[in-house]
Amino acid sequence: MARSFNDPGQHFDPKGQRCGRERSPSAPRYDHYTIAWICALYIEMAAARAILDEIHEVRPKGFEDTNSYVLGNIKGHNIVIACLPVGQYGTNNAATVATNLKRTFPGIHIGLMVGIGGGVPSKADIRLGDVVVGTKVVQFDLGKIMGDGKFERTAIPKTPDQLLGTTIAKLRSKHEYEPSRALSILQQSLITRPDSEYNQPSTPDQLFQATYEHRSQLPNCNDCDQSRLISRGERVPKTITIHYGAIASGNQVMRHGTTRDNIARELDTICFEMEAAGLMNVLPFLPIRGICDYSDSHKTKEWQKYAAATAAAYARELIEELPMAEDQKSACSASSVWTPSSTPEDKLFNSFHNSGGGVMNVNTGSGTQNNNNGGGNQFSGAIHTLHLAR
Repeated sequence: MARSFNDPGQHFDPKGQRCGRERSPSAPRYDHYTIAWICALYIEMAAARAILDEIHEVRPKGFEDTNSYVLGNIKGHNIVIACLPVGQYGTNNAATVATNLKRTFPGIHIGLMVGIGGGVPSKADIRLGDVVVGTKVVQFDLGKIMGDGKFERTAIPKTPDQLLGTTIAKLRSKHEYEPSRALSILQQSLITRPDSEYNQPSTPDQLFQATYEHRSQLPNCNDCDQSRLISRGERVPKTITIHYGAIASGNQVMRHGTTRDNIARELDTICFEMEAAGLMNVLPFLPIRGICDYSDSHKTKEWQKYAAATAAAYARELIEELPMAEDQKSACSASSVWTPSSTPEDKLFNSFHNSGGGVMNVNTGSGTQNNNNGGGNQFSGAIHTLHLAR
């Protein structure tokens, strides 16, 4: 079994970053992995591997599988992490990665799509760094142009399978009387140093009116009209709220406030992202999105790393609630139980930083995911590789 993250037999470079860990040849067989964890960005994959209990040796795979994997374990569950190719996003690319993964790891029965997304603040009190769990996925850009020129959406909403649905219900019931553990997971694994880029950024969480467009040529909003900001109630510092609801998925980056609100009103969605709709027909997938922007023209990348971290922390908390089959239990070792780091080296293990607190609220970040750049309606049909600014 590969060493636990808390095992002292790890090595660190002078900056305190983990540069390698001892690996054991007794890594599980590929058919013993049961959970797929897919990311769209390398920062999301970095956050994912940071919260694993163990990392396993990657063995040879079939030539037809073009994915690169990180294998590991969380509390007895063997997990496969894969990331979309650099610069290639969207539903079709996500489906290709998931299909290759399932072919190589036949024991996979559920999947998580974990990363950043854009919030819909008109539908819920969503703040940057909050987490949205997709209880339903709707592809918002799938449809047809009618005779009058109007676009008719034809996508059928997809929901997580029964195992994921009942596990979400169990975790939500737990959060009714005790805080989410996502904050403590962040503090113990992802943001162990104050200077980490994965800590909550100092950039203010600002929400502008949906009709007010970004005016500056600069990415920040220093020159934007501050009188067009929406006043919102105070949040407890460094907290994150977990939201549950429908997610709009598609091959277009949503960065227009009015269009965001119109689609969200029509489909009853609280988040926009770009991959989940391509995964739901491959495996039972659950999208988990850390909010890094508000899907409008004011979006920046400042909150992306922190939002990726909050999503990964919630994903770990959910995995800990998943039941294990008997064969998984017998293969599980005590080293897979995740405990807080104790040694200085352990605390420097990740180059991530300390963050806030939180119950169902976890670190308060802000940031949405830049969903595909662009506009216009995409139709189902030919597969296109998307190279879009994110």
